[in-house]
Amino acid sequence: MLHIIFILLSTLLLGTAAYLIAGACAIAFLSTHPPRRSVTRTPKEFGAEYEDILFPSRDGMMLSGWFVPARCTQETGAVPRGMVILCHGMSANREEVLPWAEPLWSRGFTILMFDFRALGKSGGNRCTAGYRETEDLSGAVDYLMSRPETKELPLGVFGFSMGGATAILVAADDPRILSVATHGAYATLESAITQRCKKHFSFMAPVVEWMTVGVGRKLKWFPVAPSEVNPVEAVSRLTPRPLLILHGGRDRVVHPEDARELHAAAGYPKSLRVLPRSGHKRIHRHLRDAVHRRVSQFFCATLHNPDYKNTYVKIDRPSQPRRKPLASSKRRPSAAGS
Repeated sequence: MLHIIFILLSTLLLGTAAYLIAGACAIAFLSTHPPRRSVTRTPKEFGAEYEDILFPSRDGMMLSGWFVPARCTQETGAVPRGMVILCHGMSANREEVLPWAEPLWSRGFTILMFDFRALGKSGGNRCTAGYRETEDLSGAVDYLMSRPETKELPLGVFGFSMGGATAILVAADDPRILSVATHGAYATLESAITQRCKKHFSFMAPVVEWMTVGVGRKLKWFPVAPSEVNPVEAVSRLTPRPLLILHGGRDRVVHPEDARELHAAAGYPKSLRVLPRSGHKRIHRHLRDAVHRRVSQFFCATLHNPDYKNTYVKIDRPSQPRRKPLASSKRRPSAAGS
């Protein structure tokens, strides 16, 4: 009987170990070798003309993107308000930021959207979750500054998730970027890996995280330790340039606490909005259009006003239902009626 119990326990332990090792390898591999998604949508869906462009990352990797000239009308003016680079998240491509592009284009901004390395139509075969992607964003900035019609325009950057973290890292040391907005950005890559492991492996997450980092470093999938990709350390260097932080209140991929850490570490001017009933990518349908407009309004204000002093901070929480009065309670008569 004891022999059978020993065999069952050994099988269980070996099965659990195999499951955890496989999970760690899967997270490490898919984080650095995400499947490419085809680019099927374009800015034409909201009526914009665009150019297909290729430009080099700072390290020479060729990147694919769209250059969308500003929509100049009587309302927006003959000269573009400025230009905004939109950065997508991990395992995605430039299509992901199309909903953010439309209101900016409608307000007279020139837009650049591109695929980070190893994603979409860009070169490369390995994603680094924000480490070498900083070279990609810097290459995008260099590209805009090399075009005669855009080199004198004020520049802002918006980024989602990994793109938001990358925007903070690059803007911290590049004064050409005058304002930054993020949605779902992580505070540190280390915390992002921790949260990913917790989501899939619950109380076994610390073991899986340790194995994930170990596998990624041993196989050289992670070029540096995740602790070295650290937007929360860099964000204070944005000051005095404005920062807008958006985050889903129900985000289970990057916890809202990351947004609060970034906001606490940032200097002024800064603004934080935690979106109720919203996840990592999904914004609640009743808020979606307003949030997209909020980003375009932010760039309108900050790129047109170098002395922007917005210190407004707002954290939205789901409204609480009103308590019904107790059935036994009676309205007291007013003084006028007594």
